[in-house]
Amino acid sequence: MFDIISGEVIIEPSRLVIPEFKKLWVRDKTKDKRNAMKEISYITFKFDLSADNPYRGYNEQERDEVLKKDLFNNINWHPDKDVLLAITKFQDLMETTNIRVLLGAKQAAEELAKWFRGVKHTDAEFSVSELSRNLKEVGNIIKSLAQLEEMVKREQIDKSTTRGGSDIGMYEIPRKDSTEDYGL
Repeated sequence: MFDIISGEVIIEPSRLVIPEFKKLWVRDKTKDKRNAMKEISYITFKFDLSADNPYRGYNEQERDEVLKKDLFNNINWHPDKDVLLAITKFQDLMETTNIRVLLGAKQAAEELAKWFRGVKHTDAEFSVSELSRNLKEVGNIIKSLAQLEEMVKREQIDKSTTRGGSDIGMYEIPRKDSTEDYGL
């Protein structure tokens, strides 16, 4: 939706046609539109799963706190009604089935990590062999999560570029190979 280049959100004017983002832009009366840039950056960095997102490694709660501090220099900042509407629109435009599955899987992996951190060697309900078996399974879970992330990354690349690496224009329909159109 918005490009992230060198850790900075780049806003193409064509994206400001989207009413929820246009509202953030128009209501900002600062000369350099710094407030709109911060709000759109907050939305992008919080919900964009691309590899270019420098905040991608944080879990959802940590990311929110770090972004409030980094962008607004205020841990108590909260999105207002207009920012919340833009968040909803961003999620609607970006989410695919793969992204929803990835978000759920990441949430489950975070819960699993919390559980492992909480297990004590003295817990009577777990034998060493059960814990060992569970640890082996974690490797498979991490591998599956990495594969899912790679699928989402490929999906995002496929949606945003054309042959030769140029962007698909707002009113362009991606061209299929002409033989596909005729079932050949």
